[in-house]
This record gives sequence, structure tokens and C-alpha cells, in this order.
Amino acid sequence: MSPLDIQSACTLNDGNRIPYLGLGVYASSTCTKACLTSFDEGYRHIDTAELYGNEAEVGVITFIQLPALLLDNCLPRSSIFVTSKVWDNKHTRQETLKAVSESLNCMQLEQIDLYLIHNPRSGPTGRHQAWLGLQDALREKKVKSIGVSNFTPAHIQNLMKSDGVTVKPAVNQIEFHPWNQQKTIVEYCKKEGIAMQAYSPLARGQRLGENSVISEVAKKHGKTPAQVLLRWILQHGVIAIPKSEDPGRIRENAAIYDFQLDDEDLSEIAKLDAGQDGNVGDWNPWEHE
Repeated sequence: MSPLDIQSACTLNDGNRIPYLGLGVYASSTCTKACLTSFDEGYRHIDTAELYGNEAEVGVITFIQLPALLLDNCLPRSSIFVTSKVWDNKHTRQETLKAVSESLNCMQLEQIDLYLIHNPRSGPTGRHQAWLGLQDALREKKVKSIGVSNFTPAHIQNLMKSDGVTVKPAVNQIEFHPWNQQKTIVEYCKKEGIAMQAYSPLARGQRLGENSVISEVAKKHGKTPAQVLLRWILQHGVIAIPKSEDPGRIRENAAIYDFQLDDEDLSEIAKLDAGQDGNVGDWNPWEHE
């Protein structure tokens, strides 16, 4: 991978580009403030979802009120990458397409950069129908790219064999951090040209202060444990979307481009993998057929 900075982006298999660092806004009580702070720190990528209940805040504050809020430093819509997702209670072709339209209306956007199936829980038929709906949204130019979340290789392989499926997912968003490295999924998606995106990249902070390996690497580079984790993710070619509402943490999470983990660091961190036993979220992709 070439040298990175906060403007670095990954080219997706459809030719579109997504910034490697984004702001997650799941359960964000101060979504507006967090988005504006992130833009001030150089972020250009916001990850939301229908389920999060803050699409309107992301859209209205980001793209309508932004010029008035930032005055001479306003950002054009084309410079901001927005991801949203359809929940599993809308996995029919018609309902998924309708969900995309509802997200567009909610965010008052003409087009969403990336739209994902939020999880695979609806089963083969539901996943197939939802994907057909996303293909329709792509064809109608309601979205630029489409992808999935929490999908295993089998989920993707079965989807691609289904009737009417002509578009490969551009992105697979999964929990990914040193304690759950999802090697099988990551290796498969990289082989297939599907970009990987990490949610809960900081393991929700549950292990940051207690792990001696991460602490030693952080001390070695004069960085925080959180910065080490995010740098580790980027050096694996994976997109990271850490959530934070604290301006200091948002700033800290962006300060990861002036150092690089060496082979020794990467080797030691690789030993932390506990597979699904290292999961900090509610999703185990392998539990859903």
C-alpha cells in the first residue's frame, strides 16, 4: 500500500472511491456536532443506517446547513462519502428499493454513495430479494455503490449464484480488530475484489487499556492504543469507521498518518486473534445460514 493520509481512498470494484477513514454514528446522541467536528479534522466519510435513527441529522446538517455553518470553509457534496444500510425487516425487492428512497428523502440527497444490506439474518431468500432491490436502486442511480455487512464467503457465493444477480458487492462491512481478525472473510473478499470495512475497529474500547501488546506498541511509537488499532486496520487495507462523539477522540483517531507499524509490531498484534471469541458486538456472521 502506498503512503497514507487522511484523504486516502480505496478504489472499489465498480470504480468508485471510498475514504479509508470514516466516522461511525451508531447510537450517536450528538450526531450533528460529531459530523462537523470530523469534517474540521479532515474526515470525508460518514457511516449511518436506517436503524440508527439519525439519517436526517447526517443529511440535513451535513449537506444543507453545512455551508452556513462553515462559512468560507464549506464542503461540496461531492467531497463527502455517505453510507447507509437497509434493516432486515425490509428484505423484499420492493421494500428494499423503497427503503433506499426513504433514506434519500430523509437525508435530502439526490444519491447515496454506498448502501448496504445491514445483516444476513433474513436467510437466502431475503438476502436475494434485498440484493435485487439494491441492484434496482443502482440502476435508477439512487445509489452509487452497493454492498453487504456481516456476510460470510458462503453468503456472498450463494448470492452471486441467485437468479438475476449481476452485481458483485463492492464492500463487506464486518467487525474487525486485533481480537477478531476474521481471516477467512478478509482473505476471501480480498481475493474477490470486495473491499473490507471495519466496524467496532477499536473493539468498543473494551480491551484498549488492558492489553500489554497494544500498550507496548503504542509506547514504542509515541501513540495511543486507539491510534495503534486504527493504524493496524489501515495497514491491512481495510476501511475503518470508528465511532466517537468526543472532539478530542475524533481528533486523536485522525492522527494516524505520521507513523507506521513495522513487521515486529504486526507479528505481535497478529497473535491476539481470538476469532469469534474476540467479538465485542452482537453479530457472529457464521451463525446465519
